[in-house]
Amino acid sequence: MEQFIAFLDNRIAEGKREIEALAAAERRDDANFAKVKTNIYEVCRTVTGALGNRPGAGVKAVGAQLEKFRSIWGGALEKAKQHDDVHGVAVEEIKLKALEDVIAHFQEVKA
Repeated sequence: MEQFIAFLDNRIAEGKREIEALAAAERRDDANFAKVKTNIYEVCRTVTGALGNRPGAGVKAVGAQLEKFRSIWGGALEKAKQHDDVHGVAVEEIKLKALEDVIAHFQEVKA
């Protein structure tokens, strides 16, 4: 689990550097999307820290929560598409892409 948390910490640090660089280049929209992506890694880091060390929870509980996020955010993406919400679609796609990166690395922890 330590390697997974280190992976998340690394992604968060990368995201913060990206946000700063985009903001310095006055690319506010891109910086905002980078914030969304970085926030997903932060949420997953918080969940992993909280559930990973809880007695009776651990890896299984973290995996279940990640899948729950996938379902919720996938539903939000579909809803945004139904309402032709271009910004909402972009945000949900960014969230899901970051989550898929997290889940792919989480699979290594479970193995």
